[in-house]
Amino acid sequence: MRNSKIFYVIVAVLMLSGCGLDQMAGKYETVNFTTTPPTLQAHGGKVALSLDASFAAKYFAKQVTVDFTPVLVYNNGETAFKTITIQGEEATGGEATIFYSTGGNFKYQDAIEYNSDMMNSTLELRATAKEKGKEKVLGPKTIANGVLATATRVLDNENIANTNHGYEHETILEETATIYFLVNQSNIRTTEKSDANIRKLKEFVKNGYITHSIEIKSFASPEGSVNTNDNVSDNRMKSTLSYTKTLLRSLKVDGAGNNELYTETSLGEDWEGFESLVQASGIKDKRRINNIVNAVEDVEIREQQIRDLAEIYDALEDDILPQLRKAVIIIRSFESKRTDVEIAALSTTTPEVLDVKELLFSATLATNTTIKEGIYNKVVELHNDWRGYNNIASMHLADGDLSETMLYLEKAEALGGAQADILNNKGIVAARRGQLAKAQKLFDQANASELNQATLDIRQGEYKKAARFFKNGKSHNAALAQLMNGKNNINCNEGTAACHYLNAIAAARSENNDNAIGYLKNAITANANYKAEASIDLEFVSLRTNKSFIALTK
Repeated sequence: MRNSKIFYVIVAVLMLSGCGLDQMAGKYETVNFTTTPPTLQAHGGKVALSLDASFAAKYFAKQVTVDFTPVLVYNNGETAFKTITIQGEEATGGEATIFYSTGGNFKYQDAIEYNSDMMNSTLELRATAKEKGKEKVLGPKTIANGVLATATRVLDNENIANTNHGYEHETILEETATIYFLVNQSNIRTTEKSDANIRKLKEFVKNGYITHSIEIKSFASPEGSVNTNDNVSDNRMKSTLSYTKTLLRSLKVDGAGNNELYTETSLGEDWEGFESLVQASGIKDKRRINNIVNAVEDVEIREQQIRDLAEIYDALEDDILPQLRKAVIIIRSFESKRTDVEIAALSTTTPEVLDVKELLFSATLATNTTIKEGIYNKVVELHNDWRGYNNIASMHLADGDLSETMLYLEKAEALGGAQADILNNKGIVAARRGQLAKAQKLFDQANASELNQATLDIRQGEYKKAARFFKNGKSHNAALAQLMNGKNNINCNEGTAACHYLNAIAAARSENNDNAIGYLKNAITANANYKAEASIDLEFVSLRTNKSFIALTK
């Protein structure tokens, strides 16, 4: 008899020890779980979950803990959010406590990385209750269906940095000669005609280039009356112009006799040159002199105050003023260039005769990708220039081959360092791989274009910033930015399948079912893949009983 009592006591203890778990399992349906928003959404490359759980009074056993794990389940796998442990009032180890007599609630937030499989998914809440070494599985419960992924529909149309050849079809070369005059004189001395400046000018025009323009500027030093100095400057202009025309005609320079190529400017007193020369000189009290120049507006008074500085005026007269009694001859000519046809031919036959700018430019003339890549390899081989590798990387980036892109960008950086073009292209790769923080850092370093930044803003969920850049734009990404910023009356006008699909989403959000069906039909006609996509896209959940939608997506 005594043994029987012991047996019943043991059974009772065991039953009581499992009672809390069994009761919680039996009443698990009474627990209320709410997600906010009701449908999960992808933003900034992540799916965020905000969950509220509510427990009725006399549900949560005092000594029980429950591990709750939200799990997003989809065709090719599943992804778990973090686990949260909730405890009864006499248990330990939980992150929140629920009292038996009153019940209670807990709030939960987490985010996971988004992938495209998650569009068609279910959110399960899995729970395991534990008490005194025993476990009981509760649920699972399905608390949400699918992920709204419209924000991820960013087109890869960033500005790829590869227009770095620096080649100009028209380059204007320039040579300058300065002729100096004696005080108040305008005749050109023989010594000036044989000066090194003039000899250099003669060598320049012997190249035989076509003349772009001929400019002559004359000056006077700021001493004496303004009228006198203006007249001196004018006379220097005339004598220099006459000398220049005679010189250029004798050298048979193109356009030497064409008056329309000449520009003449008599500038009078050269106060700007005066101030600059004083500042660069070793004259004592130069600050005092320049203060007078800047503070005294009346030119005559200004000159007199400077002359009154007798102790330093000699230095001005010897070292500064002679450099202001001058005329300047500027000849500009068009540099001789090869034609595009010549450059293209040489790039594949004798690329070594082309300079690096011409060789890089020649690649833009090639339509065959093999030839183009061969030219860029020659840029590296002949000129050891990082742009060759960067531009090969750009070709792979345009094709969407991110691995090959990075391979060549690393080669480019090893050769040329952290160039802005390389950083920009690395930033694009990072953005397309979902490494958004890394992409932002690279774009900052590269001073990337506003388009690239705005495109990254969409990827990061910064829709207001993106919409400001794309304001009034009609491109796909412009329409997407505006749509995600709350504007449903968008109009993507690129005529692509992606644009039609985006317009369909906007129409569905505005409850304009006929337009939504029309745009969807255009999208599916252009790209049949959108049929299956539309059938699972939660943007069209309200159309799933629409006969036209069913016929379109079956």
